[in-house]
Amino acid sequence: MPTDTDTGTCFTCWALLVIDNDPIRRRLELELQTVREAIENCEAKIERHERHDLPAFRQWIAVQCADLLNERRLVEEKIWGLRARLGAIQGLTRHGIKNVAAAFFWFQEIQQASTVIPPYVQRAWEEVTVGGPTKQKARGVEFGRFDEGPDDEDEADRSDRADDEVSESTFDRSEMASREQEESARHKSLYRKIALLLHPDMAGVLSKQELELWYQAQRAYAEKDVVALETILARCDRVGTNSLSLSELRTFVRQANARLATLRQSIALLGEAPSWHFLWLSSAQVKIRLRDVRRELEGVIRGLTREASMMENELARIEERAERWVRRRKEEGKQLALGF
Repeated sequence: MPTDTDTGTCFTCWALLVIDNDPIRRRLELELQTVREAIENCEAKIERHERHDLPAFRQWIAVQCADLLNERRLVEEKIWGLRARLGAIQGLTRHGIKNVAAAFFWFQEIQQASTVIPPYVQRAWEEVTVGGPTKQKARGVEFGRFDEGPDDEDEADRSDRADDEVSESTFDRSEMASREQEESARHKSLYRKIALLLHPDMAGVLSKQELELWYQAQRAYAEKDVVALETILARCDRVGTNSLSLSELRTFVRQANARLATLRQSIALLGEAPSWHFLWLSSAQVKIRLRDVRRELEGVIRGLTREASMMENELARIEERAERWVRRRKEEGKQLALGF
């Protein structure tokens, strides 16, 4: 270690070491270009599937499986009708009718228009039809069965349930607003980064490819499409990458790799779909594909049929309770008439 000859004090010499960043830059640029080419290849595969394979597959299914598709449509329409009836009944119980049996009875009377409807029932029905079943989804409809519950529901229980529903609704709206704010901040941040690279006022003269990317970025920003903005940012080629710092280059590489991973995951999921590479199949493979598709449709129809059966059983159960409720009301009316 060097020392001062006069004082005998030791001291350290510091030297500035200059690092050549060009090899690091070239490696990052090569990696970025490789990833971008892989992204374009994945996007081309997905586009080919959406523009060619999928339409051809749907047309083929419409012809080869017309019988099963029609059967599925009929069962689905039946389910929609049953769900609407159950939803209307449950809606009446949510808006003033004391129990499910009474709600079923008054629903039948409203549908048949065979008697005068009491004002409180009419108000409940207006709440159901104006507010709409979608506004307050019936739990019994979703699970195919309503809670048994007492015939006469306690007013305090109804009030507590209404308070719980208001609290849950407020929480859901708050959470949704928070997610929307995060997505809005994300898509604005992505657009600002793209603008620094592609905005004509900042970047000067753009190539045809760069100009097209800039137009795509504007459309994606207007539509708040975060995925599209991430893709555009990963594909920005603003006069190569010489104007980017090493940290920015590394960020671009990370973003491009993340986008590539997402696309590969999407392709893996699409690869399980029967429409994937449909136009490339041989005649023998098409026969196997037809067998598999018909088997899958038959399974779907069996599941829908079971769902419809559950709803029909539920309606039959409610109808029995409604008949007992009507008989009890008639007996009470007779007793009142006799002075009991």
